[in-house]
Amino acid sequence: MAARLVVRGRDHDVYWACPGPDDHRPLMHESATGHRRVRCTRLMGVTEIRPAADSDAAQWLLRSDADWWDLVRYGPPGFDVYVRIAFPQDAGNPSGEAPADAVRAALTTLASYTATPLKRYAAVWEGWVSGTPAPRAPRVEIPNRMMLLFTGPVEALRDAPDLAWYGSAAGVAQQPHLVWPEDQAWCLACEVDEEIEFTVGCSAEASQALARALPGTVRRVRYGEPAPMYRDPA
Repeated sequence: MAARLVVRGRDHDVYWACPGPDDHRPLMHESATGHRRVRCTRLMGVTEIRPAADSDAAQWLLRSDADWWDLVRYGPPGFDVYVRIAFPQDAGNPSGEAPADAVRAALTTLASYTATPLKRYAAVWEGWVSGTPAPRAPRVEIPNRMMLLFTGPVEALRDAPDLAWYGSAAGVAQQPHLVWPEDQAWCLACEVDEEIEFTVGCSAEASQALARALPGTVRRVRYGEPAPMYRDPA
């Protein structure tokens, strides 16, 4: 039987389940670059996510004027504004509440900045977790970061890696690596081992909405500018 952890919130309790002896998925994920993440499972309904029909929706990412490293950290060039958004610090929360999910909040905000309810896509690096076969989906041939393409509603795409690999919203650490709507109005990018911030390319209006939704965590940057990836272990 899975062990349960209760996180006390202001308005409600959030329950998490860690895998028990009958759950053969790994308790700890290890990325190909050696970083480990503990997995627990949030007890919530599974929202639909499915492989895209083909890779056509991702072709706009593959530009000759963008280095692959800039692409996976900043998304494609050409947006009016780029912002870096801080992940919440896990420790030292005096209220005892679970840290806010900045990626989920950003995607919820960005969902309003498309012309119509269009399809939305997530590209997930096929090697984000070791020891588990990748699902079948169209491939997006980004150098050094071969990705698989999925589609679904924003609330599902936040959990695209876990939903696609395991069929449930498992884990609170692994973010989708590239997310965008069909009209390409914005793109959220998070390299697999980012620990400090992720990036959104969007309009000036959308960037202002992000700053309101996530106060004190959003900073404007130039495309591709150097930014630290890892927290200071001290």
